[in-house]
This record gives sequence, structure tokens and C-alpha cells, in this order.
Amino acid sequence: MQMYTPLCSPFRLDLSSYPAHRDHMRTILLMLLLGAPGWADDAFGTWKVNPARSRLVADPHPRTVTVRIERHARGEVFTLEQIREKGEKVTTSMILYLDGKEREFQGDTCFGTQSSRRVDGRSVEIVYRCRDGWTRWMRRLPREPKELILDITEHLSDGRRFERRLVLEKQ
Repeated sequence: MQMYTPLCSPFRLDLSSYPAHRDHMRTILLMLLLGAPGWADDAFGTWKVNPARSRLVADPHPRTVTVRIERHARGEVFTLEQIREKGEKVTTSMILYLDGKEREFQGDTCFGTQSSRRVDGRSVEIVYRCRDGWTRWMRRLPREPKELILDITEHLSDGRRFERRLVLEKQ
């Protein structure tokens, strides 16, 4: 029985002897690396909650909720702006380092720590640990680039749990 060895066996390629091929491979790799953050870049901008498509359980419901996501040298700046029922404007802004490390945090109703991490190219997890419980925000970018989903699960120290889903539309 005779063995056939193909001329282009992947185990026998020596790319260093083909400079033109090596340069093309470097170019393709660079294009892939530069194009990979594209999905994450879709999250940058200003987003406004669509109340008809969202599930809010807070009492009272805010009149409007706007989220701004901006680039930062160390990650992202995440700003949440609410106009409450009586017209009171409350804004919370934080740097998301996206490294999973806990950092001190003081928000409107939370004094504790905040951590954030990129789950995948389209999702970010933010966890707040406060005196009276903890809250997990999952920010997902669906295939439709004009939408952003915030799934919020709040666990209070007395055992109560609240789930919210905010559907935001790009402005």
C-alpha cells in the first residue's frame, strides 16, 4: 500500500520561507484583531428606555431613564440618568474597568463596592454589593444594533428579590 503525502500538508508548511505569504497572514491577523472590538463599540452612545417594552418594578417608576456609555482610557464610563415621578433628576456615573475587581462605590442608594467584567463581545456584567444586599446588571447588545438590554436582578438582605428588564433604544 502506497501512502500519499499532499503537497500542501499543514504539518509541513514553513511560512518563514514564503515572505509574501507571511506578510499576507500578518495583515489578515491585524485586520481580525482591529475588527474584533466592533460589537463592543456598538454600545457606545446615548440610550433611552422604551417603557412599553421594559419591565420596571420600582415604586414609583421613573418618568425617563437615559444611559450614556462612553470610552475611557481604562474601560468605559457608564452614566445612568433618571427623571423621577416628581421631576427630580438623579444621575449616577461610574468608570467600568471591566476587569472583575471590586472597587468602592457610592451611588444614589448604594454604598459598597462595584465590579464589572466583559462576559463576551456583546455582554458586560456589573455587580454592586451594598449594605442591604447586592444587585447584578447584565448589559447585552442584541444582534439589532439599535437596542441595548439591561437585565437587573436585585437581592435584598431580607430575602426579597426583584427583576427588571430595561429595553433601551439608541438615540
